[in-house]
Amino acid sequence: MTLAPKLRTIALSTALAISAVTLHQAGSSPAMAQEEYPSRPIEWIVMWSAGGGADTATRIFTKYLEKELGQDVVVKNVTGAGGTIGYLTAMQADADGYTLVSALSDLPKYVPLGNDSIKVDNFDILGGFAVEAPIIVAKADAEWDTPEDFVKIVEAEPGEHTIGVSNIGGVHHQPVVLWMDAAGIDASVIAHKGSPQMNAALLGGHTDLISSWVKQSLPNVQSGELKYVGYFGAERLDQFPDVPTFKELGYDIVWEHSYGMAAPKGVPEDRQQILQDAMAAVWANPAFAEELNKLGLRLHKRDGEEYRKELLETQESMGKVVEILNQ
Repeated sequence: MTLAPKLRTIALSTALAISAVTLHQAGSSPAMAQEEYPSRPIEWIVMWSAGGGADTATRIFTKYLEKELGQDVVVKNVTGAGGTIGYLTAMQADADGYTLVSALSDLPKYVPLGNDSIKVDNFDILGGFAVEAPIIVAKADAEWDTPEDFVKIVEAEPGEHTIGVSNIGGVHHQPVVLWMDAAGIDASVIAHKGSPQMNAALLGGHTDLISSWVKQSLPNVQSGELKYVGYFGAERLDQFPDVPTFKELGYDIVWEHSYGMAAPKGVPEDRQQILQDAMAAVWANPAFAEELNKLGLRLHKRDGEEYRKELLETQESMGKVVEILNQ
């Protein structure tokens, strides 16, 4: 794969975005500590577009969270530079508990990419609430029904097959890189603007597979146009028990994408505790887990320290992906 130039483009766009934003961290004041919290609506920043995986998971969670807090939680999509603008916007907000941000498992990507201006510990990590994994999708009439079928065909026909992803180096591409490396194959990777474009390319026969989310591909699977081939999660999906995981096929790959709650660094501890207690109440609500499951998501109960540790472990794993991409 000749992907290093594109990877450098991602790193450059991130650096430009960072240079364009002046960062500051606001300390807490005695008045802030005495104010009843929350006494007004909370803004929640999502760094990806409306309708995507991060936006969907966040909006489900905040719907339940605002009932526990007794205040509106207003989701604001702040997009650009592969999620960088959203994270930077959250970092420069006042650390008063009235700005929250989706802490995704793409937050650890910056350090492996050689940019330490955005780090996990630039935020107060408050906990995790949902997780999903990329799923490999094919046309319903494709001759491959499993990842192993595809590997055999690519081995017999090198250089003739393609896999679509949302962006080079992104969450859908990362496990594909590990899969191809482990299988010793080299299919061409094609980047698309988003899930609708990936679905259209697959349906039109312009790519052989795509790496996507369940939610974004589900309507076409239910209509019989597409099918699921393999899943990068730790275990099979309840609603698709016949779709194998890559791990059970012998690949040491579990690539789950988690969603959590974070805030600008320095939120008073009492306010952090209020938010974490509200999160725990959402975890305990069976309707929340049920709503997640319908869209291929699972409940991901992680307290602040557990989720921070998970994100730092993900950072180490991403280092391997970057190393492969640079080859």
